[in-house]
Amino acid sequence: MPVDSEIAYSYDALPDAVFAMFTDPEFLRAKFEATEAVAFEVVECSAASDGGFRIVTNRTVQADIPGFAKKFFKPENAMTQTEEWGPASDGVREGTWSIEPHGVPVSVSTSGTTRLEGADGGAVQHITARIKVGVPLVGGKLEKFVYDQAKKTMDLEHAFGQQWLAEHS
Repeated sequence: MPVDSEIAYSYDALPDAVFAMFTDPEFLRAKFEATEAVAFEVVECSAASDGGFRIVTNRTVQADIPGFAKKFFKPENAMTQTEEWGPASDGVREGTWSIEPHGVPVSVSTSGTTRLEGADGGAVQHITARIKVGVPLVGGKLEKFVYDQAKKTMDLEHAFGQQWLAEHS
């Protein structure tokens, strides 16, 4: 059974400032350094003609792999993340995201939606996620492990984003 999640992260800046941060290659590189990615690359970070935005990054991350997962994941795992943001509409931006792991011997699907909007004088980013690992018997445990790792990283990225906004505004 896949893991479905909804998370909201508040920012002490207006949505336009938060979106400018999300789409700044300098911020992306600094974020990956701050979250201790072993290796990273900003492959694409470009505006679309309709006002949308596409971000593609590669990164390699380290994780403490529990015994039941060592057959499927390595201590260092490479992935490609793709974000497709639509144009702003009434101060709101919506998009989709996906993460494709590399070198994993099982089917792992991690994707969802994102929405950035104004809230309480700042902004809030709503993220939905669905994590599905195609392995009988232990798939649910693997999905929970992937979710826990992703949530930990998103929490660190949010904290770093708050710091970045405070230092760059």
